[in-house]
Amino acid sequence: MSPFEIALIALVSVLAVIALVAIRFPRGRAEWPLEARQTAWLLISGLTAVIVFALLYVATRDVRWPGTVTTTFVAVSLGLGLLLATALFLPQGLRTRP
Repeated sequence: MSPFEIALIALVSVLAVIALVAIRFPRGRAEWPLEARQTAWLLISGLTAVIVFALLYVATRDVRWPGTVTTTFVAVSLGLGLLLATALFLPQGLRTRP
């Protein structure tokens, strides 16, 4: 991966995260409920997710994938297995702190 591609991925990542925040809070700081430190952590978390997604795409773009039906079957099977495991091990569901 060339330095230009890395810079391009970084730029697109920053713009995507800022655009998502701007869509949610169009009037800016007047509506923003978080402090500066929380805002920084939120942006870093969003950037990390976008960069990981971009790097996964770059790493797998040359891989020869099986057919659509096979891929869909595996994805649905994994999703149902995850739901089953959640139902068995967490019968009360996932609870967040109040």
